[in-house]
Amino acid sequence: MAKNFLNSNKHSSRFIFLFLFVLIFVIGQHLSFAQDKESVELNVDTVEYSVDGQSVYAKGNVIIIYKGATLKCEEAEFYRGTKHVRAKGHVRLVSVQGELSGENLDFNLETMTGTLENGRVKAYPYYGVGEKISQVSRDKVIIYNGYFTTSDYDNPGYRLKSNKIEIYPRDKLIARNVRVLFGKAPVMYFSRYTQNLNDKKSWLTFTPGYTKDWGVFLLTKARFDLNKDAQLALHLDARERKDIAWGADLHYRTEEYGLGIFKTYYMNERTLGVKRFYDERVSPTVEKERFKVEWRHKWQINEKTDTIWQYYKLSDATLLKDYFRKEHDEDSLPSTYSLTTRRFANSALTFRTDVRVNRFESKVERLPEVRYDFFNQKIGETGLYLKNTTIFSHLLKKFPSPSNNHKETNRFHMDQELSRPMKIGFLEFKPYVGTEQTYYSQTAREGEDNVVRGFFKTGASVSTKFYKILDTTKILWVDVDKARHVLTPGVNYLFSPPPTVSSSYLDSFDDIDSRSRAHKIVFSLENKIQAKQNERTRDMIRALLSTDFLLKENPGKGGFHTISSDIDIKPTDWLTFYFDSEHNAKTRKLDTANFDLYINNGKKWAFGIGKRFNREVDDQITLNFQTRLNQKWAVSVHERFDVSSGTAKHHEYVVSRDLHSWTLDIRFTDRRGEGSEIMLVFTLKAFPDLGFDVGTGFNKRKAGSEISE
Repeated sequence: MAKNFLNSNKHSSRFIFLFLFVLIFVIGQHLSFAQDKESVELNVDTVEYSVDGQSVYAKGNVIIIYKGATLKCEEAEFYRGTKHVRAKGHVRLVSVQGELSGENLDFNLETMTGTLENGRVKAYPYYGVGEKISQVSRDKVIIYNGYFTTSDYDNPGYRLKSNKIEIYPRDKLIARNVRVLFGKAPVMYFSRYTQNLNDKKSWLTFTPGYTKDWGVFLLTKARFDLNKDAQLALHLDARERKDIAWGADLHYRTEEYGLGIFKTYYMNERTLGVKRFYDERVSPTVEKERFKVEWRHKWQINEKTDTIWQYYKLSDATLLKDYFRKEHDEDSLPSTYSLTTRRFANSALTFRTDVRVNRFESKVERLPEVRYDFFNQKIGETGLYLKNTTIFSHLLKKFPSPSNNHKETNRFHMDQELSRPMKIGFLEFKPYVGTEQTYYSQTAREGEDNVVRGFFKTGASVSTKFYKILDTTKILWVDVDKARHVLTPGVNYLFSPPPTVSSSYLDSFDDIDSRSRAHKIVFSLENKIQAKQNERTRDMIRALLSTDFLLKENPGKGGFHTISSDIDIKPTDWLTFYFDSEHNAKTRKLDTANFDLYINNGKKWAFGIGKRFNREVDDQITLNFQTRLNQKWAVSVHERFDVSSGTAKHHEYVVSRDLHSWTLDIRFTDRRGEGSEIMLVFTLKAFPDLGFDVGTGFNKRKAGSEISE
């Protein structure tokens, strides 16, 4: 009995030991194990331990997780004490800094340093490939004998190749001796290239195309980060019928003296008298130097003082229109000036200079102009408020070259206003009286110098507000928490007799010199529907109507003059409507009318329609429509019609195609009187501002064949 009992216990002990061994084996290989002090998660098919238990050999679907880093591979040798790992087979290491992948990895998970043979690195928006990738710290990766690109394809369409590429995740990328490859063809070389990974401005742009005036052209722009405070852009442009042009743009920032931009552009324009550069020249080639130099600087000297300087030199009046059309449309003749402002508690002092540097333009120079503004301030306990503006200017008006004529004067101008705001019942009443005294050292009449002109003005304003809480939870179709109607009527009265010196006796430099008599009443009525939604208050509907009534002392015929309207409706974030108009009560005709309706349905589609009417200029309707057909295709349309002539003035159609790491826009544009254009625009999705444009202008109409805009 005893022997059978012992044999039975022996079999039971073996069974229990075997069961526990299998259980530990399964848990150890398919779940995880914990270190004494720092947790390391290990998931694997097969595992072997060293005799001392300090190293682990794992094979088959290996996953190691430590301090936010995840390593996946086919087999690995892991040292528990140092957190060192040697991994092989489809290695992939993911951390907050980025991702490393390859076949052989020698890495320390504690220090996040190591090397990868024949691997790839991902530091969005860049992807890198190299014979050797070394992570020297948590914030620095070096690629040796490899390339980087923004395409995650195995064979990217373009790449920048270098012997050494330094990547600082979420900061910058630095490479030396860089070759830009499209496919296998090299197209450009940089001795040093730096890219701010937080900056999405373009670093390289090619714009080839054809126009009637330029012939075949290629415009190039390369941008470099010299350091964290300076960026340089180089331009090299070739135009078949105009020759070569070049320029440089420098953006800079200083810690103590502000920031600015310096731009240059130069060309020895050679206008060929033939259609193609290789055609026989039947007339001499016309050569002309053309250039521009531009400098702008802004400096916040301290909390209360700032200054702005701008210098703009052009070789001729049409340079911007011929070569920089966008700049020309914004400002056809930019100014050269400086403006320094010092702010005080209740006033401000400004020092300004304006200088003419382009002799082909007419310009009023201020050398200098000093202005002091004393803001509306209460005078003791009197209830009166005083404001004052004092301006001293040395003015010189120069006329375009070759004229040497000019107008000149020293002008000292003071403008004071005294007011007494008060409340009479439910009315806000503000009467005021003011005077202007202006000294001129010279006038338009010879011999009549050192003149002081006086100008008197007085008036009053009356306004009030009426509120009504609306008993509704819906405005138009929009649900609201609360709503109210605000009605604000107002009346403004102005009287000013003729100045003591007529404007015809003075040279005109600005609006100060054109004072004249006035006597009128302005009536206004503002209606607003305000709504509260989720603790946010906004004007859903706003309408302002106003008109001026000219009294008999006012120049011209008395009575109502202009009736103006201004209406804004924005019930939701996806719908906006705006309307304004001016109606001439004298002629009983509408002078101007404009409206815009915009509907935006998120990322799916958007629609806009606008109306522009000016009796003296034009009457046009514009239509805009954009829609995304699917994840790959999108379409947009822009149309502009002239209502008076019944003709279409402008067409633009854009078809967009998602090309994985690129977006392709196919644009067709036709402008009546100017011709048509087709353009291909390739844009890197990682850097939306980076574009490669392929454009051509064709079917350009001859002057006089159509009435141009």
